[in-house]
Parts: sequence; structure tokens; C-alpha cells
Amino acid sequence: CDIRSLGCEEKRELLATIEQALAFVTTMIFQDGSSQLNSEQVLTSSVKGVVVLVKNQTDHPYPPSYSSTDYAWIAANKNDKLIYLKTEWTSIWEQEQQAHKKFAWEVLFQMLHCKVPIICFNAKDFLRTLLQVYGNEISWKQVADSVVLDPRIAAWLINPSDTVPSFECLIQKYFEKPFSMRTVNTDTLRNASYQNIGVNLEKLYNVMMDLAHELQAQGLWKLFCTLELPLIKILAVMETHKIHVNKQELKKTSEILGLRLKELEQEAHQVAGEQFLLTSSSQLREVLFEKLKLHALCEKVHRTEIQQLVSTSEVVLNKLQDLHPLPKIILEYRQVHKMKSTYVDGLQTCMREGFISSTWNQTGTVTGRLSAKQP
Repeated sequence: CDIRSLGCEEKRELLATIEQALAFVTTMIFQDGSSQLNSEQVLTSSVKGVVVLVKNQTDHPYPPSYSSTDYAWIAANKNDKLIYLKTEWTSIWEQEQQAHKKFAWEVLFQMLHCKVPIICFNAKDFLRTLLQVYGNEISWKQVADSVVLDPRIAAWLINPSDTVPSFECLIQKYFEKPFSMRTVNTDTLRNASYQNIGVNLEKLYNVMMDLAHELQAQGLWKLFCTLELPLIKILAVMETHKIHVNKQELKKTSEILGLRLKELEQEAHQVAGEQFLLTSSSQLREVLFEKLKLHALCEKVHRTEIQQLVSTSEVVLNKLQDLHPLPKIILEYRQVHKMKSTYVDGLQTCMREGFISSTWNQTGTVTGRLSAKQP
């Protein structure tokens, strides 16, 4: 149901149901009609609302303790509730809209404080959106106290070589029959499209149960609960914070580094006795080894794996820098070029209204190392 259609008594009943819930399975709905469960979801589309599958309470505790090995998961319950919470409102609110917004926040606030799991594919994005939409009503401490489970993180922890890029990829590993993803009419959320979201949230819930069993079987449940889950909330909070950048100083620094690159380029051409492209490995190799024959002055020089050509890597240039001025110039050129392109010009392309804020990826590497983009 859309909570905007509920009466006072129905709202009280819903809050009572939430208080007794076993778990909440959620997904955000975007302006273009897609959700977090759609692989084709447009990243720039703003959030329209949140669909929540409220799982009813049973005798089985959830989540299990770190030492538990005999917990059980329940199947779908006919008394589970599927609700829609609108999170985007017009800039000029009418009294009725304000009441709906207040109740939507009351529902979300109670979900965060129930100490039962909120299951969400890409849970970090869900928590970050709550902080952005309800920044005046919610603090990062309230988000940190919530219980959040992300099946994507669980699947990655079991198999780090698989980044699980989409909900469809995750489901196909657990359901033999193919299923279709449809967009949602976010103004009404009715009939087939609405039920399709509910079915997929039920699948997401069941997959999370299977993954929890697998995590325990592989001895990964404690790692999942004590490291990966808290990190979801930390990254969500980090992404809501922005760092101010002085655009003029960055531009000035870029110009200074650009001048230094030109100086180094001229020095390289002078000591080499000819002009060549410093960023071209083939041209540099021709100057260093065919013209200057510096490799003949070393005992052993590393070669490329495929073509077995003499390498122009940093390791090789460090060996050659005492034999001729050119390798040392190239090393500095590469360092300055990297600094300018990645850390100065690169930051300028990521700036939004004078600020930068990275997007962090928890499942981007096999080793577990965090990765970031933009910047």
C-alpha cells in the first residue's frame, strides 16, 4: 500500500506491525521508474521513494549470533506487508504533503531503531539517500546503530572474484527460472508492476537467507557481521560529506606543473640529441636502447612479458639513471605528469559546486581493498 492513502487508525496499525517485524526488505524507486533491482537503472536519476517488504515476526531470532549454527529462516508469509514511502516532495509543501512526509520519516525512523535487519541490495546507497533526504531529522549515529544486511556484500565475501554487479546476476545463481525486471509507475505503484517489486523483494530476502547459511558454513559470518556490515554504514556516511576545493589554487598548480613538464621535455630532447614523445614507450625504447644502447651497460635489464622487448618501466629507468641523464629526466617527467593529470586536473573534473565527494566501492577488488571513483 501507499502510505499516503492510509487513515489514522491504519497508520497506527502499520507502526505496530513495524515494531513487531522480523526484517525489512527494501529498494529505492527512481524518477525514471527503475529501482535498485534494475541493472539498467540510470545512475543520475533521483530517488522518488522507497518500497519496503515488512516481514512478520516469528519464533526464529534474526540475525543469528556469531556463534550460532542452528538458526532457521522462515518462508514467505501471507501477512507480510508491502508499503511505498514517497521521499520526494514539491518545494512548496501543502499541509497534507507535510503530514505524509512526516509519517514517511516516522516509518523509516522506526525501521532504523527496531534492531532488526534492513535487507537491501546496495544498502550503502539506501543509507546515504536517507541521510541526504532527511539530513535535518537524522544523524550519522542513528544510521550507525541500524542493522543492515546487503546480499551483494555477502555474495562477494563468499566469492571475492565475483563482484555481483546486479540483482539479476545474484538471483540467477539461486533461481533456475528466468525472470523479468519491469519498471514501476511511481505515482501509483499499482497492480502488476507493484507486485513484481514485491516478488523480487521476497527473492532478495530468500537469497539473503541462503547466503547467511553459506557464510556460516564457510566460517565467514563473524567477519561479515563485525567488519563488512559496519563498513557499509561508514561508507554511506562518508559519501554524504564533501571536501571543499579551491578551484583557483588547483588551476594555478596545474599551470605550474604544466610548465615543469615543458621544461623536462626540452631537457630530454637536448640530452637525447633528438625530439621524441616522452609518453611513448616505443619511441623512448628506441632512444634509450637503439641509439644510446644503455641496456648494454647493465648486467640484466627486465623485458616485457609478451614481446620480450627491453622494458622502459620505473625499475629499469632507476637502474639506468646513473649511466645517462635521460632516464632520470623521464622518471621526473612521469611523476609530474601523474601528479598533474590524476591529482590536480583529475580533481577539477570531479568538482561539483566547489566540492568533491568520492563514491566508495566495497566489492571492487578480490583482496578486499576499498576502491573509489569520482575521484
